[in-house]
Amino acid sequence: MKRSIWLFAAILALGATAVQAQWNPTRPIKLVVPYPPGGGSDVAARMISESAAKKLGQPVVVENRTGAGGVVGTDAVFRAEPDGYTLLLGSSDAMTIAPHLQPELIKYKSEEFAVVALVNQFPTVMVARSGLAVKSLADFIALAKTAKLSYSSWGNGSLGHVSGESFKAAAKIELLNVPYQGAAPAAQAVLAGQVDVMFMPGPLWISFKDRLITLASSSPTRFENVPTLTEQGVPVVVEVWQAIVAPPKTPQPVIDRLYKAFSEVMAEPAVKAKFESMGSVPLYSTQAALASFIQTDLPKWKKMLADSDIKPEK
Repeated sequence: MKRSIWLFAAILALGATAVQAQWNPTRPIKLVVPYPPGGGSDVAARMISESAAKKLGQPVVVENRTGAGGVVGTDAVFRAEPDGYTLLLGSSDAMTIAPHLQPELIKYKSEEFAVVALVNQFPTVMVARSGLAVKSLADFIALAKTAKLSYSSWGNGSLGHVSGESFKAAAKIELLNVPYQGAAPAAQAVLAGQVDVMFMPGPLWISFKDRLITLASSSPTRFENVPTLTEQGVPVVVEVWQAIVAPPKTPQPVIDRLYKAFSEVMAEPAVKAKFESMGSVPLYSTQAALASFIQTDLPKWKKMLADSDIKPEK
């Protein structure tokens, strides 16, 4: 009798495993973007969602859940049901930088997210409002030493904020940070002349470069032939990465199915061409490599923030 019960339980377990191994979504999947519509993250999410939907057999719906420089949306996904139906387009802003600058606000642990697929990487580009009396980075630094200037960012801990503060420290100048709820509103502020400069995500810069004064890129090598900060005597390198992640404890068969779909999307020539046309580098990584990357990125940013004397919010 006991043996029969044991065999019955084993059969049930094997059946459950088989079902898990064949996981396919049966309803729409929500892809949370923790920034407002129109920004680089929003554009990237919408670029890949349609192709991902075809591969998964269900709609992939982009939802903008904004607040606190990406922290609100990131936290919401961290606490979501780990069933594969809620995903996050995570970024270095909220996942590996903000935890060091907003420790009282952030309750999630970035290294505990279930990683799905790496998406892309891009630098920030330092731009000035069209009416500012500068033509080069040297002009701007000289002006900043005699005038009170400001820059827009998309919140404390965002790449725009970290780029600005790192630049301040390296150039030995003062700049006032004016935070907005996303990169798109921050870009509109510099376009409207409400702030003097912005460290703009590369994809946004592609759209607005003709209306602004381009001064430098934060990449290690020239981005779209824009001189780097480093080659102009200001040793600052800042790049943004984005990746698809899921809530902690999402079953591995679910993650594997999602990984297959999104990796195939990122390998499509048309998708790669779209990312490259908007000033972004499409990336590929195994799940293990992505998890390791996030774990090493956290201490890297902790050191970089300390070196630039960028302190947590109080």
